[in-house]
Amino acid sequence: MSATFSDSTSEPNAPITPAVDDDTCVAAAPLDFSGASLFFPENFAGSTLRTDAPIGSPQSAAEVAALSDALCAKISPVSFGDHVFLRPSESDAWRAAVEMVRRYHRLVGRPKRRRFIVCVGPADATASLPPGLEGDDEIVTLRTDDHAALQAEVDVRTAAILIAPVRTQAGFEVVSGSVLARLRETADEYGLILGFDETFCGLGRSGMLWAHEWTGVTPDLMVARHSPADAPPLAALVVTQRLARGALGGSTLADGAALLAGHALVDALSTPGFQERVQNRSWYLEDQLSALFYRRRAAFTALDGLGLMQALTLAGDAEPMRAKLAVQGLLTRAMGSVLGLFPPLSVEESDIDAAVSCIEIVCAQEER
Repeated sequence: MSATFSDSTSEPNAPITPAVDDDTCVAAAPLDFSGASLFFPENFAGSTLRTDAPIGSPQSAAEVAALSDALCAKISPVSFGDHVFLRPSESDAWRAAVEMVRRYHRLVGRPKRRRFIVCVGPADATASLPPGLEGDDEIVTLRTDDHAALQAEVDVRTAAILIAPVRTQAGFEVVSGSVLARLRETADEYGLILGFDETFCGLGRSGMLWAHEWTGVTPDLMVARHSPADAPPLAALVVTQRLARGALGGSTLADGAALLAGHALVDALSTPGFQERVQNRSWYLEDQLSALFYRRRAAFTALDGLGLMQALTLAGDAEPMRAKLAVQGLLTRAMGSVLGLFPPLSVEESDIDAAVSCIEIVCAQEER
């Protein structure tokens, strides 16, 4: 394994109160807590599969196909899926998913089932469909988690229900296990496909490999995404054996550099102790933010999160604070009134301390 990760022995339950005597963040270099990357580049080495070729080097179609098959074989055992299909983008993966579901229903004698219900929830009035699904009149959004409302939407044309276990479009919400369980029951009762969008919350961010694992609810379909800084993006469509009957022949080969980065990622995630390390960092982050939240109650109204996905809610728009934190060297994400902190999986406790110090400094500046 070429990926190496350092660990520290700091107690996760010992919140640190950073000094805020000046207006300079303690971060030695810009910290990206925006969720743009799963790893800090300096903490994550490349794949050992092709040490003789730099990432991004040209590869033949046969080599790319072999890399793709090998990566699918790595992902399947660590997921619920029996089959994995790799695509060069999230949009391609979602379009393939929709066609696979519709084709499956045609094969089993239900050709009218083409309609998808995407559950975006009540908290996000601006939430849109997953990329690649826009313009399809048979895909609709449901802006409530009320079970009766969902059942009222289901009819003889309904093919599938889609939901993100953690919603991060214009706000932040961890969908409860009870909501996912009811969706699973409805899908089973009506013969529907249940799909999870783990393009952001998957691949370890939740403290487990897949966010839905915390709930014990298993989907029939899942889309995950990896967008490394030094390679093209890669999306994985994970499905059950039943649904794979609807797969079309052939596949869109992903970029060779993206596949190499995907191998390196899955190798890292599968390293013994890595998931435990991420969980420990998650608890440390939550502890530090909890202490911050209680020290700065005038600035924040709520704190919510799961794993390395944490969100501080402000009374107003979070964009001004995001901009001020960026000046201090801390990159975050503004989602309406929510300030999202989504550090990479390779985050160190010192990085978390530096991030909290930056927030303290900005809060102190605003109180002057």
